[in-house]
Amino acid sequence: MARVGVVGGGAMGQWLKKELSTTHEVFIYDTAREKTETSTLEELLKWAEVLIVAVPFWTTAEVLRQIAPFSSGKLVMDISTFKEGLAQVYREFPESSKVATVHPMFGPGASTLRGQKVLVMEIPGREGVADALKFWSELGADVQLAELEKHDYYVSYTIALSYAVGLALARLYNELGEEVFKYGGTSFKYLSTYAFSLLGDPNAKRYVEKAPVDKFIEALKREDLPKPLVDPQEAYRKFYKALNHL
Repeated sequence: MARVGVVGGGAMGQWLKKELSTTHEVFIYDTAREKTETSTLEELLKWAEVLIVAVPFWTTAEVLRQIAPFSSGKLVMDISTFKEGLAQVYREFPESSKVATVHPMFGPGASTLRGQKVLVMEIPGREGVADALKFWSELGADVQLAELEKHDYYVSYTIALSYAVGLALARLYNELGEEVFKYGGTSFKYLSTYAFSLLGDPNAKRYVEKAPVDKFIEALKREDLPKPLVDPQEAYRKFYKALNHL
C-alpha cells in the first residue's frame, strides 16, 4: 500500500480517489475548500509517496512546477489530456524524482479502472516509466506504453475532433427544438446521446480548440469512400449493441 496524493478534486480526481482507495491510502488536495482533504498543497506533497496531477490540461504545467521542489524520491504523474510542454517541466524536477506522463483513455463515467486502457509515456532522459507501468498494472488497468511525441497529434483527432463534432451537433439539434426527437432514428439516437452528454463537461470548449477542424472539413468535401480500418459489418453489429444500452 502506498500513500497517494491526488492534486485536483474534480470529477476525475474524485473518481481516482474512489478507485485507488481499494489498494492505497489516498488524499486529495484542491483549491476549492469543499473538495480538499488537506489544508495545503505542501501538506499533501510532504505526506505522499506517489503524486497524481488531475487538473485541467491548460493548468497542468503550472501545478507540476509547484510540485517539483517537494518531489525528491517520489513518483510523480499527470493525467493531462494534452501533453504539450510537460516534458520540459518534468526535466526541471530533481534527479531523485521519478516521473512519467499518463493518459487514462476514459472518463469518470467508467464503472471501474479494471480493464480500462491507460497510456503511459516516458519522459526522455528521466526515470519513472517502469514505476508508472507497475503502478497502473497492479490496479488492473489495461496499461499500454505509448510515444509522447505522437500523443497530442492522435488525441487531437480521437478526442478533440470528437468533441468538436459532438458540440456542433448539440447546437444544431438544440436550434431545431424538442420536435427533432420525433424524427430521429437509430443514428440520431446514438449521436444525440453523445452530443448532449458533452454539455456536462465544463472543459468541452477547451478540447474543441485543439481539434483539426480544417482536416475534418477537407474530408467532408471528398467523394471517395475510405478503406475501412475495421470490418463494417462487425462495426454495425457493435453499433446496434451499443444502442440497446441507451
